[in-house]
Amino acid sequence: MANVTELICINCPRGCLLKVTSNGDDLQVEGNFCGKGIPYAKQEITAPERVLTVLMRPEGTDRPLSVKTDKPVPKAMLKECAKTIYATHPKLPVKHGDVLIADLCGTGANVIATVDMN
Repeated sequence: MANVTELICINCPRGCLLKVTSNGDDLQVEGNFCGKGIPYAKQEITAPERVLTVLMRPEGTDRPLSVKTDKPVPKAMLKECAKTIYATHPKLPVKHGDVLIADLCGTGANVIATVDMN
C-alpha cells in the first residue's frame, strides 16, 4: 500500500507544497516548480537532516555565544548534539567561523561560532 506525505519545500522562497508517494523503495514527488524539490523531498522522507543553531556558554561569562553546525546533522541526533554543545564551554576570545567542536557526535559536522566574542 502506498503512503502519501505532504511537505512544504524549504529550498527556495516559493515554498512548494510537495506530495510524496512512497511504495517501498519507490518515491514519487509531485508539486515541485524547480529542480530542488525532488531531492529535498527524498532526503526529508528517507533521512531528514537539519542545521543546528543554538547558544553556547563560554567559560567565565554569562553572555551566550551563538553557534551552528557547518552542515546538516541527522534530525534524530539533534537532542544528542545539542547536549554536547551545551556541555562545552569554549575559552574566549572567539572569532566568527572558529571551529569550537569538530565532528560533532560523529556526524562529520563542525560547530562554528556565528559571531565574534571577547
